[in-house]
Amino acid sequence: MGKYILLVTLALGLSTTILANQGMQTDLETSESQAERQEIILARQIAQSAFEMGVSKLRRDFQNWRVERSQIAHRGGTFDLTAAGSSGGPVSLTAVGNFGDARYKVTGTAEEEEQVSGLFNGITAAGSVDFDISGPGCSGGPCVSGIDAAGNGNRRGISIPNSGTPSQEEDDVCSTFGDKVNGQGTGCEVNSRTQGLDEWIESEMDKLRSQIEKKVNQGSDDVTVCTGNGSGNGNGNGNGNGNGNGNSGESPNTCRMNGNSTDSGILYVKGDFRFNGQAQWNGPVYVVEGGSVRINGGGGTAQVNGSLLMEENTELDMNGGNRVQYNSEKIRDYFGSMGSLSALSVRITNRSGRIVR
Repeated sequence: MGKYILLVTLALGLSTTILANQGMQTDLETSESQAERQEIILARQIAQSAFEMGVSKLRRDFQNWRVERSQIAHRGGTFDLTAAGSSGGPVSLTAVGNFGDARYKVTGTAEEEEQVSGLFNGITAAGSVDFDISGPGCSGGPCVSGIDAAGNGNRRGISIPNSGTPSQEEDDVCSTFGDKVNGQGTGCEVNSRTQGLDEWIESEMDKLRSQIEKKVNQGSDDVTVCTGNGSGNGNGNGNGNGNGNGNSGESPNTCRMNGNSTDSGILYVKGDFRFNGQAQWNGPVYVVEGGSVRINGGGGTAQVNGSLLMEENTELDMNGGNRVQYNSEKIRDYFGSMGSLSALSVRITNRSGRIVR
């Protein structure tokens, strides 16, 4: 009996020792696994950080910055960074983060593209605008859309001054338009800007007006002018003919486009302009202080396919199935060479990451 107890005691002791050793081995394996995962995480963070460094460098000097560097110390590890490509073309950017035994790679393609300034929305108002809108909304009535017809990035439908300037608040504009404004988000896409941005927009529109008038003085075919007295100059049918054949209530001297006519360029409205039927303007429309635009009928047509820029104390009337449509391509076509109204940016595509080791 005593031997039996002794044997049981020895067996229990041996089992306890084996279990303890197994536990120590498991703890060791768990610690090693955690250390490996931690190294991978740190290697990934280093790679992502190095990749963003490369993107930043390309944004500052896309044409010339190309590099192949390795074993650069960073955050307790190292990174390798390569930017390869011909001048002006796409750049293949690769960053590898190294920490301990772990390596993590991030790759992507950088391309330079022209972006339209944030000044432009479907409608951009430099000051207070008298909006008069009637109809069922974007499903078949008047609509202002900041959804980019060129597919390069959506905007708000309407941008208005901060409420601290001559008062026209976002809620007031939305109550006028109802569901007739759409854009990058949901609901009534009217943006009330900050006061600082208001000052910038006023300044940029002053420059823009000066540049448009310079084009007019040079006789550029890019600009059609509505003077408000039934006459104009430029490249197309938007100059008005003073024949009084517009809708009732229009002055015989109102500039107009009728029926299914289309035209393009910069429409410079210094008086009163009317779109009747399915007439369409492809390009930006700039309305000076005291001017007005009325859009009648439409049948779902984008009467303004570009952007509508309105100075203070201007008017916009819309009724029927018509639309003001933001289109960055049409803006670039005619405003692309005008100073800060467009800018080059770097776009990253095909970005991916993976564990190398």
